[in-house]
Amino acid sequence: MNIQGAALLLSACLLPAAPALAAGELERARAAAALGSEARAFDIAMEGLKAAPGDRQLFLYAVEQLPEGSAPRARQLSLAAAGRLEKDPADYAAHLGVCRAQRTLGKVQEAVANCRRALELDPTAYAAYRELGLTYAAAGNPRKAAETLSQGVEISSSTAQAYYHLGRVLEKRGDHVRAAASYKKGIDLPGGGAGSDAAYYGALMRAGLRRAETGKRKARAAAARASGPERKRLAAACMQKFRDDFLKDNLGTALDQSEACLKLSPSDPGLAAERAPILVRLGRYEEGGREYERAAGLYGAAGQPAAQCRLKAAETWQKLGKPDAALAQYRLAVQASPQHLDALKGLAAALEARSDFSGAAETYDAILALQPADARVRTRREELKSSALSNEQILAELKLRSAVTADKTMLLPGDIKLFKALKAAEMDGGVDYLKLKAPSAAGLLFRHETPEGPRMLITGHGYKVYNFHATRDAVKFFEGERVDMRDIFKLRNRSGDPVFDKSGKLTYEGEAFWRGLVPGVKSWLLSYEPVPESPRALQANKDISAAEKDGYREISEPEYLWLLRATDCPEDVMAKAPIGLRVISDGARVRYLLCYSPGSLCTNPVNDKLPPYIESYRAGNGDTPGAQAHSGFFGAKAAKKMRFCENGQIWDGGTGTPPAPAQVPDPPAPK
Repeated sequence: MNIQGAALLLSACLLPAAPALAAGELERARAAAALGSEARAFDIAMEGLKAAPGDRQLFLYAVEQLPEGSAPRARQLSLAAAGRLEKDPADYAAHLGVCRAQRTLGKVQEAVANCRRALELDPTAYAAYRELGLTYAAAGNPRKAAETLSQGVEISSSTAQAYYHLGRVLEKRGDHVRAAASYKKGIDLPGGGAGSDAAYYGALMRAGLRRAETGKRKARAAAARASGPERKRLAAACMQKFRDDFLKDNLGTALDQSEACLKLSPSDPGLAAERAPILVRLGRYEEGGREYERAAGLYGAAGQPAAQCRLKAAETWQKLGKPDAALAQYRLAVQASPQHLDALKGLAAALEARSDFSGAAETYDAILALQPADARVRTRREELKSSALSNEQILAELKLRSAVTADKTMLLPGDIKLFKALKAAEMDGGVDYLKLKAPSAAGLLFRHETPEGPRMLITGHGYKVYNFHATRDAVKFFEGERVDMRDIFKLRNRSGDPVFDKSGKLTYEGEAFWRGLVPGVKSWLLSYEPVPESPRALQANKDISAAEKDGYREISEPEYLWLLRATDCPEDVMAKAPIGLRVISDGARVRYLLCYSPGSLCTNPVNDKLPPYIESYRAGNGDTPGAQAHSGFFGAKAAKKMRFCENGQIWDGGTGTPPAPAQVPDPPAPK
């Protein structure tokens, strides 16, 4: 062995291992930080990285402790981060190091990009939320900073550091109330919070809490002093600044300014009405919807401004998939302003979505009273009224048109299809079409008096003539579109329904399809082309696939209905947390998915009790457990066996708290 090799072997024996050295440097750095010296803590961490450059924990601590305003140290951190990136471009810690160094060097926008990249690489790392939030604050976006740091608190809710950084940003923003709340939560963590720095951050939060409480007292005192004309002047100046920021599209700053204005004029409906769309544009739909509702309440129960706010609230709830809340707001909008056309149209569409066709038709009547020339609304109203007719009324309509014999007493399914096709032809220009195609033919049309005035209707014979000419025109259309004659009579619409029947005439579905044909646009299917899935079916398949990845499995409708009986749980309780049973419709049928796989993402101590119910049912036990009361022992009062749900809620043993696994009744045992 040569001298150099011997020296290396001796040094390896005498020096401690790099990880042990790095661990010691980390503790020394933490001790320096606890004494209030960020610079010293950073220097110790960087010194330790020379011996253990791959130590991620030590590197992240150096990122955390880099002092603001120290350009030489920022450049030092940047070099270390670049070295890590060379070895692994997907190292989130390296991107955080670049972000932190750039922020200190004043390159804030570049810093934001690197912090966001770090967050993309590891969305579970609190350090990424911390650095991105603090970088947003440095970029002059305190709202985004607070949002990001709030997400960090959710990721690291047991760590004092998370509450400190959120509280500090809120305090600098002037939001002393929320800052104090964040500091208080951090101080109250069990044992002072997790992590070696808990005591250090605890001391910082106690000082911050004192500052925040002082800030709250000063704000209350200032608001009390600003009364009467002075308060109005301050409110007007605040509103002007708020609107200036909004016009410049500085939405985050405008929202912050509006919160300051709220303290001066909390009951100003105009302020609430202008705040709501900003919240919606920022993606905070729930808050935006509530703010629209608050604005409407401040405007009062009646009037155009209140109706407009109710309408906007309804549209917001629709975006969130809350049709019941949307319908309630549409109704209130119409009550506030009965002649508000947009509110009426929104209400009609919402009622249709709930299959309340009679209510929708009445709403369309109100729209036509204001806009008699609206052909689309008139047509839709007629369609809804036709769909709401009873069998006796349909039979009377067919007899009126001489489409069935006068002595017919029973309506057959084919008669209903004939009536729908006849009405559709009338509403889609069939009267004018017959006048054009057979101007001299008698008995095709007749005049009928209605409360709304005289109308021309198509007779049963007229409908046959209509179908004859429509069939000829349809064939000519397809010939013009270069469809082979051998294929024309085998065509189908996009739903797979035949366009022509076996005798070569347009089917009822074919007539509706023909009326919507556009030259140059292929909307039909040839005999060998498959029927495409509807967008709703495609979305349903995606939703089912995503649910199965989370641990859901499909159960049949009979199993679902039995589960409702066996547990005594209402459907809405089944659908929401903690059970979270999913009901997905593909447009043709409804699918039921239950969280089924043990230990999967969807399971919790409550819903993991339900799969055994289904297994028991599949094993042949269709009994409903907990339906009886058992007798008392030795004279004790009889007690009812509790089901999974009692009185419309998941049973919790009478404590009023979320049920623990042992409190939820067990499923029935298989026979």
